[in-house]
Amino acid sequence: MKNGSRRRICCYAKGPQVRQMVETALGWGDRQIGYFSKCRDCLEKLSATPCDILIVDLEGVEEEGLGLLAQVRRMAPWVPTLAIVERAAVPLAVKAVKAGACDCLEKPVPSDRLREAIEAQLDRNASVPRSQRALTHMEVQILQLILAGKTSQDIAAYLHRSKRTIDVHRKNIMRKLQVCSLVELIKRALGMGLIEDSESVSEKHDESHDVPHAPDDPTPRCT
Repeated sequence: MKNGSRRRICCYAKGPQVRQMVETALGWGDRQIGYFSKCRDCLEKLSATPCDILIVDLEGVEEEGLGLLAQVRRMAPWVPTLAIVERAAVPLAVKAVKAGACDCLEKPVPSDRLREAIEAQLDRNASVPRSQRALTHMEVQILQLILAGKTSQDIAAYLHRSKRTIDVHRKNIMRKLQVCSLVELIKRALGMGLIEDSESVSEKHDESHDVPHAPDDPTPRCT
């Protein structure tokens, strides 16, 4: 991992075990580590402050943890995520990867293995601006509708917003995802695994176009 400003690491876990593992593997050094036992608190932090990597311990909180991984993929798809599961929990590891985890580690995680996994993801994500902020909930909705092929006028009617407001959100989305054209946006979305989400939004829009309303998010919500 390259030297520089402090890396910001977020950890979501119900118990102290992962906290101890992370501190043993990394120490403090040039890293700023935040720990969260509530999914909602973790999401609020990610929405307000840039993050370099998210570690999610799924032990005992499978539904909440998977929901967190999926929501982070929508809000900040550039943030790498590591999932930690109990030994031999292969089905859960598969679900974690499908939800958006970049890597999945099995307990007990040796300190050197955890450190290598974290540093590998940080190095891979080194090109992302450190000031990058997460997409807002509205921006996530608009991005999904853009990927579903909807125009700004369509989206404005669908979300009961002005076209001008939608255009401002589009510019913010393009800036945050570091793209300059619709083609680049589609390529970036494909690379981040976001296109599949937009298909369900498109179907909902087509089925209910006579009565526009905000699209439902199928992801389990954090509590």
